[in-house]
Amino acid sequence: MKRLLTLPNLILVALILGVAFGAIAGGTSLFATLPTLHKLFETLGALFKNLIFMVIVPLVVFSLIAGVMSIGNLRKLGRVAWKTLAIYLATAAIACVLALALVNLIQPGKAVTPETRARIAKDYQADQQKIVKEAKGASPSLWYFVQSLVPKNVFAAASDNSQMLPLIFFAIFFGLAGATLAGPRRERLGELIGVLTDVMIVMVRAVMWLAPVGVFCLISVAVATTGLSVLGALGAYCIVVIVGLLLQLFVVYGAAIRLFTRLKMRDFLRASRPALLTAFGTSSSAASLPVNMEIVTKRLNVSSSVTSFVLPIGTTVNMDGTAIMQSVATVFLAQLYSIPLGLTDQLFIVLMAMLAAIGTAPIPSAGIAMLIIILGPLNIPLEGIALIWAVDRPLDMARTVVNVAGDGVAAAVVATSEGEDVRYVPADPAPVPAG
Repeated sequence: MKRLLTLPNLILVALILGVAFGAIAGGTSLFATLPTLHKLFETLGALFKNLIFMVIVPLVVFSLIAGVMSIGNLRKLGRVAWKTLAIYLATAAIACVLALALVNLIQPGKAVTPETRARIAKDYQADQQKIVKEAKGASPSLWYFVQSLVPKNVFAAASDNSQMLPLIFFAIFFGLAGATLAGPRRERLGELIGVLTDVMIVMVRAVMWLAPVGVFCLISVAVATTGLSVLGALGAYCIVVIVGLLLQLFVVYGAAIRLFTRLKMRDFLRASRPALLTAFGTSSSAASLPVNMEIVTKRLNVSSSVTSFVLPIGTTVNMDGTAIMQSVATVFLAQLYSIPLGLTDQLFIVLMAMLAAIGTAPIPSAGIAMLIIILGPLNIPLEGIALIWAVDRPLDMARTVVNVAGDGVAAAVVATSEGEDVRYVPADPAPVPAG
């Protein structure tokens, strides 16, 4: 019985029940009839996500500092860094090419009738206008991106979960500086950072026992709001995105696991299940980071130094699922509006989707706003964003799973290349809190 009542199983059951309840609530207009119930579900879901976000900043800072200090010499740190970035760039490029091949082959844009397109665009016009306005005001240039890597105020950067790169820069810099201290002082600092990291992990474990309730509420509201009719109307687009995500997860990541580690993909997925379920329920790579870090360290036997370096960076720059969505969405809208795209245009999409994915905040639906960076230069009507927004919630959950899985794969590959004994470590069933 205890083996059945593990936290991953409870989250999975909550997710399934949330989908069922959301479908019923959407079909019967339950939330419209009982607005207080709707607010209760939104509040409980928001509280769970806020609790996760509350510990992300200190966990990222302390774990990165600890990781850099434990790596020690700059040569090894540089080696781990270039391997990490090489893996992330390679998988992102493969994701974009894979997505373009699928969308050009299936051509989902031609499956949507003009009547359906007009109806959905009208229903989501307000959302589209808001997204375009916000995206135009925040559309970053390459030079702005480079400047933003260095925070003017580290405390301001720490107050915003959507700006993780400046915080990562500070943590790496701090860790390097700490590693240069004299022996006893360096050891005392390392011990303090280690204790603080352990405290954050304990807090994460406590918060995760609220995950079943949080996931149930978040999924229920998402399904009830999205509705199944819109999914049907844009079904071809959804299928292409989902097929692309599945191929990236099982074929691309599966090949990386098989070729570069001694793991089996089945064991990797079994170990990663809590993090992947959290990613699906919250639609946030950042919210999944604390869970993923513990899993990679405890269940995949990756050293804390590699985990603490690879995963926080991956949460910010490794967005293969987002790159797939943006590539498919761009060509889908071009097909929808009968705009031809040549080879140069397709190469532009690959490049921009990779850059946009790197610049996308690890929070729900941020990838939609970044679409404007790709659509504008190709002269694709921006009102098409309304169509993508209409079905983005379930796709956002699915692509976040791929993003989080990609971070774990990269950590396993880098650790194996550094001679670590990366392997699956079965977990004993965790006790269920009484009461």
